[in-house]
Amino acid sequence: MEVGIPNLPHEIVRECLLRVNYNSHDNLKAVCRNWETMLTSPLFYEDRKISGTSEQFICLLQAISQGKSPQDKRQRSPAYGLTLYYPLEDAWDSLPSIPYFSGGIPLFCQCVCVNQKLFMIGGWHPSQWEAMKSVFIYDFPSRTWRRGADMPRVRSFFACSISPDGLIYVAGGHGDNKSALRAAEAYDVKHDRWEILPPMSQERDRCHGVFLDGKFTVISGYATESQGRFERSAEVFDPSTGVWSRVENMWNIGGCPRSCVAALGHLYFFHNQHVMRYNGKENVWEVVASLPQCMDDVATCAAVWHDKIFVSGSTYKSGEQVCYMFDNSGKWVHIERPHDFVGFVQSAITVEM
Repeated sequence: MEVGIPNLPHEIVRECLLRVNYNSHDNLKAVCRNWETMLTSPLFYEDRKISGTSEQFICLLQAISQGKSPQDKRQRSPAYGLTLYYPLEDAWDSLPSIPYFSGGIPLFCQCVCVNQKLFMIGGWHPSQWEAMKSVFIYDFPSRTWRRGADMPRVRSFFACSISPDGLIYVAGGHGDNKSALRAAEAYDVKHDRWEILPPMSQERDRCHGVFLDGKFTVISGYATESQGRFERSAEVFDPSTGVWSRVENMWNIGGCPRSCVAALGHLYFFHNQHVMRYNGKENVWEVVASLPQCMDDVATCAAVWHDKIFVSGSTYKSGEQVCYMFDNSGKWVHIERPHDFVGFVQSAITVEM
């Protein structure tokens, strides 16, 4: 039988491996077959959570280099890939590309992470520019892609979030005819199946979804005939009752809600040079801090990392993308990015392994 460290009990070896950063697991898998089996098992990563040795990192949907040839420069749109940022190590890496596409990942898709798996949902085909209803699943322990059950309909620019019990909820956006949608669905990760939910009260294209107080909250968006004019209202779906309710004037600050993030027990938005926090009791947004001086009026996306928020945006002068970490004391820490990871960041999510 292969052993990684002779004469060291298996239990102690396992305790040691539980404490090694995920970024190093590929190297450890090469030591012996036993370690490879252990490090590709979902149970190993569940044990990391139970023992308090799991780690969080950020997964970004990011524009990738198109090369320097004249043909590349004429491309109408950049290709996108998946980037991993490990804050504890200040390290960057790329995920393997989806084997089903040659031109990057789907554009304007939604990504969420549940139970050590990354779910890439909907969006546009990267080369054909057609709306999709596909679900692609990346398994972090085995580092492999597979297909999941398709959504009931094609969808892009939609709201998406994860419930406390690990269901994925989607709502709004628009379909293949560019018409805004009222429709909503929930995806059962364990059984790989979709459930059609009651529709929202109105169409909501380019809306944003978060879970607040155990309810799926769909913020703003606009109807087909009101393109670009974002609604001031939100709609809230209660999974326990299966009923939608409206919250009028929740989005009275205007603009696209893409950088909203539920973090630290609150809902945050990065807008108009300010960090805004939602006060649900008063149904108002309150200024709690300022954006970094170099950052543009609106951040492009945000994701939670422990008790901090990862924020990406652009600079005033050059439009160059910048990344920062924000904590609830109002402090900003700039994150340097290597040359290969300076592309535009479309969205960001948190992964725990």
